[in-house]
Amino acid sequence: MELSNQPIDKPLARIAHWVDVQNLIDRGALSPAEMRLIAAVQQGSWAEIGQSCPNEKLADLSIRAPLISYFATGGCSEMQTPGTGVQIQGAWISGTLDLNFAQAVGSLALVNCYVEERPRMLQLSVASLMLKGSVLANGINAQSAEIPGDVVFEKATIHQELCLAGAHLGGQLICTRAQMLNGEGVALNAQGAEIDGDLFLRGANVEGAVRLSGARVGGQLSCKEARLRNAGGDALDMQRIVVSEGFYWQQVESVLGRVDLTSAHCADLADDAASWALCDELCLVGLTYDVLHGSADVSERLSWLRKGAVWDREFHPQPYEQLAKIMRESGHRSEATSILFDKENARRKSIRKRWIAEKRPFRWLAQLIWDLMLRSTIGFGHRPQRSFYVLVVLVAIAWLFAHFAWVKGDFAPNVAVVLLSDEWRGLAHGPDAVPNPAMIWGDAQHAGKDYETFNAVAYAVDVVVPLISLGQDAAWAPSTNRGPWGWHLWWLRWVLTACGWIITAIGAAAVTGVIRKD
Repeated sequence: MELSNQPIDKPLARIAHWVDVQNLIDRGALSPAEMRLIAAVQQGSWAEIGQSCPNEKLADLSIRAPLISYFATGGCSEMQTPGTGVQIQGAWISGTLDLNFAQAVGSLALVNCYVEERPRMLQLSVASLMLKGSVLANGINAQSAEIPGDVVFEKATIHQELCLAGAHLGGQLICTRAQMLNGEGVALNAQGAEIDGDLFLRGANVEGAVRLSGARVGGQLSCKEARLRNAGGDALDMQRIVVSEGFYWQQVESVLGRVDLTSAHCADLADDAASWALCDELCLVGLTYDVLHGSADVSERLSWLRKGAVWDREFHPQPYEQLAKIMRESGHRSEATSILFDKENARRKSIRKRWIAEKRPFRWLAQLIWDLMLRSTIGFGHRPQRSFYVLVVLVAIAWLFAHFAWVKGDFAPNVAVVLLSDEWRGLAHGPDAVPNPAMIWGDAQHAGKDYETFNAVAYAVDVVVPLISLGQDAAWAPSTNRGPWGWHLWWLRWVLTACGWIITAIGAAAVTGVIRKD
């Protein structure tokens, strides 16, 4: 029987029995590659049709899909497929590989094969599926498939959609260095899939959406060195995914499109700032993780949070709270405080934007004043020590004015008996009046030698800090009639006292928890 090496174009009908195959053999209707497949199945070995993926449909390389389907599902009693399954290398597979709802025997391996049409594997049950190095010209549909072993698309090129939605994989899903090309459509659909092992997208080149929403990954999920592009859509959709081990977002080469991690969870998050910086649109709302393997640098983390905490123009505080919790648990308490401070600042800014959008300028102004006060005095409750620093500044201002008012002679005793005494009136108003009677009053040679000695610092503390009384403001008061320093200090002390009360009250409220940090 002479077999041609010309292109094989005639499709095969569905094969149900060995007699159908025998008739094809008797009529010489099978290609050399198909004959080698039959021999390999009989021997329980690989059908090595070629070494590399073919780029031309020749008889020496071409196998029609119905023959593969027949052997993949076990053949029949006259010709049973061995437990290893069907294993083909370097073939051109024409026609539709229809394994919908099928129970395959052993594994199905199509390595370095060119698959013309879209394989139908809806709810297929097969031990493992390997398409390493193959080209799938029209994608593959393995929705809800049951595959106890590994599914391998390593170095494969898949045009259109690779669908594993709802599938259960007992092993790994390996898409390392795969080319998944579907323009603006869905390139990889594993929504709701259960993958007991790892999911590798390392080095993958994806044009189209990667949809992993609702999936369960029992191992790790690695996007190292991946290139994800889907302009105007989701480059990576991981909503509600659960990764039992690590999610690796490191050394990513390019991202075009949204990266959506809404309500995702992973045990370990291993990332780097450069990879996140590639994401123009990022959603971290609801993302939780138990351990963070990455930089603890606050500036890098805040840049990440600011990008991912705003979704659909709404600010969400949860990403900040999650990171602060992890930072605190790992001993980075200062970093956690900085993160929570930035969260509150961003939250209040979003509230002010809402007032502007609603055209409520007075609410916006009141909110702005209150926010600036809380930020500068107690850091929104996360930095209560700021109230002390503000009080120090106020005391310094009061000390400066008090010092110069005292030196310029603009102070007088704050006791009526002293002011009406002959001794004071002689120093302040008599023919022997002096420019600075308050300074002379306390000298040992004058009647006020036992009077409260003036101290500018103590006076400033008395004016500013309401909880402390050093007796200075009760003994001395600036005069509005002796000079400009006294006049200004007389009015300024009311402002300083009011500010002191406000700052002290806010600081105490922050320390005691009356003002909540959140």
